[in-house]
Parts: sequence; C-alpha cells; structure tokens
Amino acid sequence: FLTDLFLTTSPNSKTIQFETWVNKDGNFSKVGRSKEMPNGAKVVGQSVFADFDGDGQSEHLLPVCEDEMCQRSAIYLTKLGLDQVM
Repeated sequence: FLTDLFLTTSPNSKTIQFETWVNKDGNFSKVGRSKEMPNGAKVVGQSVFADFDGDGQSEHLLPVCEDEMCQRSAIYLTKLGLDQVM
C-alpha cells in the first residue's frame, strides 16, 4: 500500500515525456525509460489511471488532440512496463 509516482515532464518546449517511479520499501526506482507523447499529438490532456482490463494493475489512459483546435482527438492506453500503446 505504498504510493508510486507518475511524472509528466517537458525537457523542451515541444516535447512531453512520462516517467513512472515505483515505491519499493520507501525508495523510488524509475521503471523503464521515459515515454514520449504519442506521435501526432498537438495537445495532451489529463492522464487517468485505472484498472481498465481487470488484471489488478492500473493502466495509463491519455487523451490527446491531433490538431490545435481539438477537432481530431484520440485516446491512448498503456500498461506499466510495456512500450506498446493501444
């Protein structure tokens, strides 16, 4: 029942990255490498975490807009430890 940490970072003005840090006995360890925002995303929405597939682990849901006016949108779903985006 220890809290993990999820960070949204911006190393420059055009890129957004996501980092997951897992709490192991009070020490945070980074899981994998930073993930880049999805290709084609112009606006990134608020991250949501829930167990969408019922396997006992939370997934990361990320809504994005593919244009500045948000006329084209998409929702991305990723699982902790996987590079695959659904």
